[in-house]
Amino acid sequence: MFKSHKGIESKPSLADLSQLKVPDVHSGTSEITLKKISKELNEWGLNFALPIVCLTDEEDKYQLLTGLPIYEAAVAAKIDRIWVFLIVAKQTEAESVIEQTILQSKLNQRVIVIGAKDFEDFLKLIDTGKKTDLTSIPGVKDKYAKLIIDQRPYKCQEDLKKLGSKRPLNWLKAYTQTKTYK
Repeated sequence: MFKSHKGIESKPSLADLSQLKVPDVHSGTSEITLKKISKELNEWGLNFALPIVCLTDEEDKYQLLTGLPIYEAAVAAKIDRIWVFLIVAKQTEAESVIEQTILQSKLNQRVIVIGAKDFEDFLKLIDTGKKTDLTSIPGVKDKYAKLIIDQRPYKCQEDLKKLGSKRPLNWLKAYTQTKTYK
C-alpha cells in the first residue's frame, strides 16, 4: 500500500469483475480492438494497463473510474479478475488524483533501443527500398515514400537530414519497434 503526502492510499490489486461497479455505457472502442485485447488477455492471463478504481459505500465493491475498454475486453474474454489500481478513497477524492495519473501515464512510453545494426538496416531500406517497402514503415505514407525516393542517395546519418530533422528519427523508431514485434 502506498500513501501520498495528502493521506490518500493506493495500491495495485486483483479485483473480480463482479466487484466492479461500471457505468451502463459502452466505451466506444472498436470491436476489432476489443477482440485483439480479449485475445491477448486470454493469452497472457493478465492485463498490463491498470484501470483505476475507488471505494464505494458497498463492501467489496469498487467504482471503475478509468479503463472501461479493458473491463469490456475482460468480460468478452470471460476472465474473472483483472489488475486494477485501487485508490483507497471515495470517488470525489479519487477523481482529483486521476488528472495526475493521466498526465503521468502519457509519459510512460516504451523505451526503444536503436542499435547500429538497426540503423544500418533502416538506412539501406531508405536508400534502396521500393515504395511499398517504405510505406510499410509506420508513418511513411505515399507522399513521403516518393520524397524519400526523390532525395536519394542516403549513405549516412547526415544524408537523412534532407528529409527533415525529426521525421527520419520517428520513422527509425517506428521501424525498429515494428522489427521487434515481428
